[in-house]
Amino acid sequence: MKHNNILRAAVMALTLCATPTWAAAGEPIKIGVIAATTGGGAPWGLAAVQAVKIKANEVNAEGGLQVNGERHKVEVIAYDDKYRAADAVSAYNRLVRQDGAKFVYIMGSAGTLAVKNQVEDDQVIGLTTSFSAKAIDANTKFMYRVFSVSANYIPSLIDWLKENYKERRVFLANPNDETGWDQDQLTSRLFAEKGYDLVGRDLYERNQKDFQPLFTKIMATNPEIIDLGSTSPATAGIMIRQARDIGFKGRFLKTGGSGPRDIIAGAGKEAAEGMISTLYADPNNAGYRHLADEYKKVYGQEPNEILISYYDATSILMRAIQKAGDINDTTKMAQSFASVLPMDSAQGGSITLGGKQMWGVDNQFITPMYIAAIRDGEAVVVGKAK
Repeated sequence: MKHNNILRAAVMALTLCATPTWAAAGEPIKIGVIAATTGGGAPWGLAAVQAVKIKANEVNAEGGLQVNGERHKVEVIAYDDKYRAADAVSAYNRLVRQDGAKFVYIMGSAGTLAVKNQVEDDQVIGLTTSFSAKAIDANTKFMYRVFSVSANYIPSLIDWLKENYKERRVFLANPNDETGWDQDQLTSRLFAEKGYDLVGRDLYERNQKDFQPLFTKIMATNPEIIDLGSTSPATAGIMIRQARDIGFKGRFLKTGGSGPRDIIAGAGKEAAEGMISTLYADPNNAGYRHLADEYKKVYGQEPNEILISYYDATSILMRAIQKAGDINDTTKMAQSFASVLPMDSAQGGSITLGGKQMWGVDNQFITPMYIAAIRDGEAVVVGKAK
């Protein structure tokens, strides 16, 4: 019942404007957010939407964003794509064609790839948290990835794992979609290169709830580590609990999207003990805590740490708009990212612009990443993934 109340509150919150109505001198700056705010991806989606709103609230509290001597209110418009490509396309078309948004966040890989060409054709600033290698390429001009992804941090994560734990037999389990396919290909290659014994790999459907047949198959390979890759946090919790129920005693690893709090909630404290995960933020950092407290005022619970990524990205976007000097000239804005970065994250540490070596173009924000171990029901930062 409590969970349902939280979801109802979340849906209501998404319909609200970023700030109370007030008059601004210039036309508003409209930022769209396409994210999964219901279902298994909701912890990521709700944090994404609220992070953008928190930054918008801060800007609006100062009278709006000053661009070339004129102040503009920042408006945030969010749509739930339920982690489905078709819904992401519908949301994108509504944001750009009807709502007039020139800046659009797209959370998932399937949605990002579905609108990628439209973003370029429409010359909209696209901001994505897609892990897919296809999200950005040498011809990309208007799509930017807003944080470090698996290809950036997994090599150092595996190095850390190898140095601190003796287990070497790994099984990979990922969702059967664009995000999961990319994660599977990347991690299978990197684990092999780092000297691990890859005993198996499998894909499951995002809406799947019963994983006992899958884990029966996995346990037959005698793995010491199961990497849940890009599994959503809530689903990862279910998977861990069911695996423990049928006798898996080994270690769980999460090389993809972060969310240990929701994993612990789904798996239970004892079942999740010892899991290794990445974090977008240090949960005890003062800058992050401020944002988390603002989130809790709306939803009454702790956010997913992806909150920091969307907040920082929106701060960078605001600076790029100011640098361009025109809220409608997205070509100038796209060119401005190179001059506003590096920039400090709200939690400290530098955010830089990169990606050319991997993707052929510098259209990615390189952000701090942390390694966490679940100990006694809490995610404890134990290292940095570089």
